[in-house]
Amino acid sequence: MKPYSLTKSDFGPVTKPKREMSSIDFLRNNCDIHGRLGDTVYRRKRNGERYSYPFEKREKYAATTLSKRSDIMMKKINTFTNKHREGFQGIFNKMYYYTPYFVFAGMYGFTCNRFFKITKRQDYFLQVDGRIKVKMHLAGRTRLEFLFDDEGEHMLKCYRGEELFCERKVVVIADELDLATVYADWFEAHLLDILKLPEPRKLNLEKYFRCVFSPCWLPRLWGTCENFVLYSTRHSNLKLGIATFNYMYSRKYFNDAGNVQSLNFLSLQSRVNSCWNTITPDFKDLWEKYHIRWFDRNYMKRWKITKTNNLWSKLIFQAASILGFDMETLSVEHFLPGVETIGDLIAVCGMGRYGLSAQELSVKIFF
Repeated sequence: MKPYSLTKSDFGPVTKPKREMSSIDFLRNNCDIHGRLGDTVYRRKRNGERYSYPFEKREKYAATTLSKRSDIMMKKINTFTNKHREGFQGIFNKMYYYTPYFVFAGMYGFTCNRFFKITKRQDYFLQVDGRIKVKMHLAGRTRLEFLFDDEGEHMLKCYRGEELFCERKVVVIADELDLATVYADWFEAHLLDILKLPEPRKLNLEKYFRCVFSPCWLPRLWGTCENFVLYSTRHSNLKLGIATFNYMYSRKYFNDAGNVQSLNFLSLQSRVNSCWNTITPDFKDLWEKYHIRWFDRNYMKRWKITKTNNLWSKLIFQAASILGFDMETLSVEHFLPGVETIGDLIAVCGMGRYGLSAQELSVKIFF
């Protein structure tokens, strides 16, 4: 044996094999975690140092006069558009900026980043009701408190030098008025006008996503892990510089055993599945053909349906809602009224034909 060769004894005693890596260890070692994951919260300091601490659940605070404003506006926006439609962000920015704050008499605190849209720390001038300007050094997280004790309109303006940077209107209403009714009446009179106004060119607040960034060699992950769930959506990407990073949302694993709404849905879904199991072979073949054509044009655009039976379930529930049909009585013998063929089902739901001929549209669902 050569003098420089090593023998087995030179490596010391035999060590125990390493334990198998768990799923959570894999995420901690290979992924960039932001926010809560399971029962731990992961943060990062400005210098890049990472730290974590146990999650402690805090009960949500009761709705306030200021928080109700956002809820009322979102309900109003959802009556004529939603966040998946083009132009939603512009409509939201206009309504949030131009809609006055309706408040009752009292003391109210505002953070500068949300109220005055301040993102840069510097000197500003504040003016209330057109009176004297006050110079203040403000940052995004600076909190200002105002006492509104007189009913009527109050105009708050923020100047950056000589330039008007932001202005907000606060209206003090009587204590006996209902806040939701006041906003509803104001939208009835001014909504069309504010939608015609130019979109406010203010920087949006930086969003801190509760997400998990996967490494470059792994596109994404999904599924359950311990007591939480990882999942992605079509919006799960961020453009940082010249690169695009995929990320995954995380949420607590939910047990729906005691949820009345979930149990009701499962009972109705079983009825839909029983009807699916008794369809004719011709309808099933044609439905697969229809699903392939629908899938190419609609998947990951408006719906998230992936399989043929998922599309079937979606349209059955949608048709029942349109026809006012009681899903608790759904069966092959007591099916949707007036729906006997694939063409009937498509017509009720307002779906496209996707190239199906008149003969194919007349194919019956059941024998």
